[in-house]
Amino acid sequence: MRTTTATRSAATGTLFRRDGASAELGRLLATLPTDVEGAAGDVAGLACLGTGTPITVAARLGDRWTVLAGPGTGLAGLPADGRLLACGRGMLAADGGCVAMCWDPQVPLDAGWRGLLAQSCAWLSLLIGRRQSDTEIESAAVEAAAVQDVVRQLLSVRDLDQVLRTVVERTLRLLDADICGVLLREGDVLHMRSCVGNRVAETARLRMRRGQGVAGLVFLTGEPAKVDSYLEDKSISQDFMSLAAREATLSALAVPLLLQGQFVGVLEVWRRRPSRFTERDVRRMVTLADFATIAIDNARLHDEQAAAAAEVGRARDALQHQLSVLRRSSRLQETLLTTVIEGGGTPAVVRAVATELGSEVGLYAADGGLMAHHSGSRLVGVLPPSVRTAGAEPDLRDVAPRSWIRPVYADGDRVGHVVLLPGTQAPELMEQAAGQVAMACSLALLRERAASRARAEAIEQVLWDLLQGPIEHRLAARTRAQQLNLSLLGVLRVVHGRIENVEELAAEHGWDTSQTDRVRREVLRTVRSAEDGRGLALASLRGNVLVAIAAELDRAVAKDVANRFSTAIARDHPGLRTSWGVSRERRDVLELPGALNEARTASAAARRLGGENVFLYEELGIVRLLLGSGDDPDLQTFIDDVTGPLVAYDRENDGALVRTLRAYFDADCSQRLAAERLFVHHKTLRYRLERIRQLTGLDLSRHEDRMRADFALRLLQVNQGGLDDPGE
Repeated sequence: MRTTTATRSAATGTLFRRDGASAELGRLLATLPTDVEGAAGDVAGLACLGTGTPITVAARLGDRWTVLAGPGTGLAGLPADGRLLACGRGMLAADGGCVAMCWDPQVPLDAGWRGLLAQSCAWLSLLIGRRQSDTEIESAAVEAAAVQDVVRQLLSVRDLDQVLRTVVERTLRLLDADICGVLLREGDVLHMRSCVGNRVAETARLRMRRGQGVAGLVFLTGEPAKVDSYLEDKSISQDFMSLAAREATLSALAVPLLLQGQFVGVLEVWRRRPSRFTERDVRRMVTLADFATIAIDNARLHDEQAAAAAEVGRARDALQHQLSVLRRSSRLQETLLTTVIEGGGTPAVVRAVATELGSEVGLYAADGGLMAHHSGSRLVGVLPPSVRTAGAEPDLRDVAPRSWIRPVYADGDRVGHVVLLPGTQAPELMEQAAGQVAMACSLALLRERAASRARAEAIEQVLWDLLQGPIEHRLAARTRAQQLNLSLLGVLRVVHGRIENVEELAAEHGWDTSQTDRVRREVLRTVRSAEDGRGLALASLRGNVLVAIAAELDRAVAKDVANRFSTAIARDHPGLRTSWGVSRERRDVLELPGALNEARTASAAARRLGGENVFLYEELGIVRLLLGSGDDPDLQTFIDDVTGPLVAYDRENDGALVRTLRAYFDADCSQRLAAERLFVHHKTLRYRLERIRQLTGLDLSRHEDRMRADFALRLLQVNQGGLDDPGE
């Protein structure tokens, strides 16, 4: 009886413990503790107490089951997905949960406890999920804060290199990587622009094409790519395996940098330890890559904007400089035009430029002579008084290695060069100034030439009025000559010249009409402004004939002047020949037409007789009778030239010079015989002959003079009706 009572009491206690455990477990399931492992331990303890068998609580964390509480009984039979409500005997897992209850398969459980255990699985799954959510939220908050910090730093940086450096440093830290780099696209190649954590310098200089390495795979596909074992992975090319071995990299993750759908580069990280990059890592990298792309684009835009601003600044400075140059150039041009308009010649132009620019300025003639010069701000100039001409320009390399040289033209002819030496002004201003100075010098020379041309035309009109005009024109021309400061006082001679072979030289050298005319003008210029100061201002050129009026020239000087003209012309134009004829002296301008005829006759003698290129009319003798025309000259003029002084002397002094000269010729120029025939002493005869020489200028020892005198005496006898003494 006692045994039965005791047995009943034990059974009653066991039932009480089981019922209490189930009630306690029910109350536990109504709570939401934060300690998942503690809650799992309570569940395992109450379940063990209620079922009478050890209960193991396991949870699936990641890709494997982990014991949360209990001895670990029955874990080997847990399914991989853990989604079945009943997994056989000794196992139970919540549908869709991550917690399983395991016990000895030999111990059967009633339906009540199986239901409680199922509820416990669901309750623990809820607690685990809640903890994971809190952890993920906390982790996400931390990650968001980190990304926010990275974004803030990226957006605060404007320099592209600094942006790339910030990207790789922050990505390295967030991804817990060992190496990080940014590769930017350059055409069909990716080029490493920034890298941290590398041990090998070659890594920082990486260049890869599509399909080469992990970054090349991203370049090829446009999608993120990762490898867990770099040296063993077969999905990537073998191009950089040796570099990976030197860097000791094991895993890598790379994502594309996309800007508005366009591929611009790759962001890549490497780890040197065994690890796997999760999808969460990929999302992080993609997020960072998106912000990095924006930052890179902003930096590029900033660089472009800065470059554009710098270019605008340089353009503004250049425009301001150009404006300053134009203002100075305009002011200089105004100064030069004013100088030319006010009548300033080339010296005034040169002086104005040198003063304005502070530089040395020189004007060289075509022959290399210095026409005008000013040293500017220099105390002593360096330009030489004459220079060699190298081709068309003066050769100043020995004097001034740097200079601005421009040609000067007048009437289509290059008459010289203007030279500017460096001063304090900008080269652009000097470049413009050189052209302006050359133009101003051309204008000044044209003005001078126009004035000279007008004066020359006036002089020519005076000349031809004096030589060919009626008497009233000659009288008016004499007055105009005085107004032009042309002296017509004293004895006057007419010079007649001819350019003999200019057409032949033109054909030989291929000159055109303008070049031939220029040679003629230069001949006239030589006559008007001879180097020895004996130029003939009153001169004119018509075709190849040059006519001039010369004052105060005796026979010797007249001949010497004409010879000097010929020499100067031949020097300037080798091969060019000229011939000259000079009239007798005239004291009245009204007699100049006759002098022109005499000069023409002398010029014709110079051309026809040859030997000398200058002939004086009074030296022609009887030749002038042969060359003269009806009124140039007449016989009486010839007679008067030779015998007139003798006839006048005999009339005034009751002399016998004409008869003595006749007797001298009749005696075949024998003084002794002539003296005997005249019944005078031979010394008297010698005295008379010397007097004849003094009066006529004839040298009776010269055959030509004797012939002139003999011929003039015979003509005198004919005109006087055969009188023995024409002086009577």
